[in-house]
Amino acid sequence: MAVPKEYEIVNVNGLRGLRANKDFTKFYYRFKTVGKEYTFVLDYSKKTWTPKVRKDNARKEAETYKEQKRIELENPFNPDTPLNYIAKEYFTKKCTSKELSKDELKHIKESKLSDEEKEKLLFTDWTKARKRLYELYIEPFIGKKKVSRIIENDIDTIRHSMENTGHSKQNENGNSTRSIEKVLIQTLKPILKYAESNGALNKIPTINIPNKKKNKKEVKDGTQKLSLLYNVIQKRYKDDPFYRALFLFALFGRRWNEIASLKWSDIDFANNRYTIQAENNKIGNDQTYDLPEPIKEPLLKLQDNQGLIFKSPITGKKLHPPRKQLAKIQEDANMPELTMHYFRHILVTALGESGTAATVLSASLGHTRADTVDKHYRSINHLKGSQDANKQLENIIDIEVVK
Repeated sequence: MAVPKEYEIVNVNGLRGLRANKDFTKFYYRFKTVGKEYTFVLDYSKKTWTPKVRKDNARKEAETYKEQKRIELENPFNPDTPLNYIAKEYFTKKCTSKELSKDELKHIKESKLSDEEKEKLLFTDWTKARKRLYELYIEPFIGKKKVSRIIENDIDTIRHSMENTGHSKQNENGNSTRSIEKVLIQTLKPILKYAESNGALNKIPTINIPNKKKNKKEVKDGTQKLSLLYNVIQKRYKDDPFYRALFLFALFGRRWNEIASLKWSDIDFANNRYTIQAENNKIGNDQTYDLPEPIKEPLLKLQDNQGLIFKSPITGKKLHPPRKQLAKIQEDANMPELTMHYFRHILVTALGESGTAATVLSASLGHTRADTVDKHYRSINHLKGSQDANKQLENIIDIEVVK
């Protein structure tokens, strides 16, 4: 590879391979280490430094860069390895899709596809979500930091930032404790454990999660609201089975990701049941639920029978949260506080008001906390629990299937 002509000054400050332009505002470093060749470009044109300071800093940065490359090649996992490198290795080697066989994994990894194309084939939706959380909340603070230099204060800084601001309209004034847990406990901690198990970190810094969680939206008159929403959905989407089925899934307790990831192959019409696959729920095991008649009916009216059920009509890919349609339901029901997740709060409250047992609620809705899993999921059948809960719902709402 030819050196650009603008770099006329050779061996700046005595460092072989380091070149500069005439006014020492730009530097070009070309070197070999562990049998591989690299180039490194520095642009100091916006700095007010003197030429001497520029040359000194250029040599320091070039030598540091060369040393980092040498360390990466000889031993990629060591105390000086940046967190970004370890995170990339973790997501690539520890988070591949469970659905693929060993031969399929090997074929994809050894193929000539681009890294982006391989990523799409290998990563589950949850892995993609964690990668995005890493990029938004972790990388800007400690991504370039040597993993052994990450301390408790760094993690507290990330948490404090998340408590005060987010990256969407929903969390622009701060993230919930649950979202902070996803970033620090479910994303950062496994990466640090991976660093520890590979000899790059002696001890994982303490990760503090705020004790006081933000109060969930309080639901009053859950039974009344549940019945109201059911009738609003049935009326507004009487001639639209797509959104009728979608919002009824939410009303019957499904999380948005569970709804958006449902495939036609997950629906068993003959036995009135459907399955949320392990990679699309919070527990990590396949969960089969009762398919209530009000949802079954609009699903049967949809013409497609392969791939995702609720795919985008424009892209054919996974559907984004239906904010415009949700706004219509908010207006019809005079319920501006309604969100996709708030459907679940209403359902829980309504079932609680009807005397539904906590174990039935757990099996029907699915929970994420380990104590809930230990207490209920090892003994409770999700299908039976959802059947019992749906019978209770029939007594709460006036079931009338739209013909």
